[in-house]
Amino acid sequence: MNMRRILLGIVLGCLPWLAWAQAAAPVASLDRSKVGVGETVTLNIEIADQTTESPDLSPLTPDFVVLGTSTNHTLSIVNGRRESRTILGIALRPRREGHLTVPPLSIGGQQTQPVSLDVVASNDTGPAAADRPVVLEGTADPTKAYVGQQIDYTLRLYFAVNLADGQLGDPSAEGAEVRRIGQDANYQAMRGGRRFNVVERHYAIFPQHAGTLEIQPPTFQGTAVDPTDANSFFGAGEPVNAVAEKLRVEVKGRPASATDGAWIPARDLKLALDGLPPDGKARVGQPITLTMRLSATGMPFEALPALSLPTLDGADVYPDKAVTGGGVSGPWVTGRRQQGFAVVPTRPGTLHIPATTLHWWNVITDKAEVATVPAHDIVVAPGSAAGAAPSANPAAKSPVGDTPVPAPAAATATSSVPVAGDAIPWRWLFVGALALWLLTLAAWFVVARRHRSRKPAATPADAEAPLRERAAHKRFLEVAAGSDPAAIERGLLQWARAVRPAVRSLGSLSDQLHEGPQTQAIAALQRARFADGPVPGAALREAFAKGFDWKVSPPADSAPGLPPLYPR
Repeated sequence: MNMRRILLGIVLGCLPWLAWAQAAAPVASLDRSKVGVGETVTLNIEIADQTTESPDLSPLTPDFVVLGTSTNHTLSIVNGRRESRTILGIALRPRREGHLTVPPLSIGGQQTQPVSLDVVASNDTGPAAADRPVVLEGTADPTKAYVGQQIDYTLRLYFAVNLADGQLGDPSAEGAEVRRIGQDANYQAMRGGRRFNVVERHYAIFPQHAGTLEIQPPTFQGTAVDPTDANSFFGAGEPVNAVAEKLRVEVKGRPASATDGAWIPARDLKLALDGLPPDGKARVGQPITLTMRLSATGMPFEALPALSLPTLDGADVYPDKAVTGGGVSGPWVTGRRQQGFAVVPTRPGTLHIPATTLHWWNVITDKAEVATVPAHDIVVAPGSAAGAAPSANPAAKSPVGDTPVPAPAAATATSSVPVAGDAIPWRWLFVGALALWLLTLAAWFVVARRHRSRKPAATPADAEAPLRERAAHKRFLEVAAGSDPAAIERGLLQWARAVRPAVRSLGSLSDQLHEGPQTQAIAALQRARFADGPVPGAALREAFAKGFDWKVSPPADSAPGLPPLYPR
């Protein structure tokens, strides 16, 4: 039993390393997918930090003019693991109109994927645009969205003067989460026959309620200087400012045709299960390391449901710590979840792994879709301990194999006569008794585990649940006294999940509470989290001092889980 636990611990400890063992290939992306003639676009190549080579840019010359390159190093920590990445930026100017393709580039012995770009006629807005030295414009895509769907808010600052300084604000939207994503893009564009420098910035806005969402415009304030004026060097510049227009987006609620369970309005979603034996065979007691991966475009990883395997008949499942992460794909956020499992067969035969399904809503086609991992069958052979179990009659075992042979009659007739070879049968009987004892312990362990999993609510594990809830409440009140909104959000969600495991985000928690001080405190926390507002620590401590003000209490026999992840 100790050896089995040691082996199982080694397998579980190696799962995070196995998940990241393969080196990631360089990924190419454009800061914009559509540009005008004469404008510039930046090709970003994300590579591993160990790569020191520069890519060969000669394949770009037929369709693009290479204006320059830049390098940006990033450091991130995901679930305690340190990751270093390098982003190589290449400024390009298209040579012609039409649908162009950025060809693959070789770097570090690997190639990037091709990227598409649409080049259209220059958007010249007429002479009026040339009269304004600084212009600020904001656009939203799409203008009609669902609750929880990402809205890409693009902010462009046009300026045709030399700026000594400037402050560009961020948009805000009541009842929505606003996140700034990616890096600013810098290029040039023609407006009214005049060339402007452009700073383009993207924001991801996630509406939390149905209705009309008003996106409040940001502002720009700066100082323009004239290089030919000597007084400009002594702070005598001219102040300039610009304000974008207010935008409205119609937000629709969850459609009636959507299935129950997690609501995932995404642009793309993939679900996969890796690690199945290639030959479809396994042995009793030998762990099978499975990894389930979920990735979505247009959804942050916080909004993705947790991953799990259905209950397996004939195997124990030991989940590993989940690995989560996010990124960007052009203007769209990407989220991913990865969950490892150690599946240990407990008996020979056929181990059936049912199909795993996840329902989601495709916001591009405006239709419900299902991501499915097909069912698999694994043939489980007896383990080495089961195969070595001795027969009741040791003399009936063949000395060279497991095929039973008839016992000699002479041996039966003279069994009462002591001979020198009597020590061998006694040794076999001792080994057999030891093996049977070990198998009995293993069977007891399996039966006891299944019995505990089928016991009613009055189990020791459940008896500890109130203690965990009180501890989570205490930790939340402690972090609420600080000034870190991210830590306060984590503490509040951890406490809420101790009471209702189905809570996924602050938005879903707020929907389950009565309107009042608690929902107002959550909204203030979201503003502090994403809009640089004041941290409402005192309001949170006061609102949640006596617990949650739930709208409807959950039934006592409700069990946490994700119905969409299980076969119907």
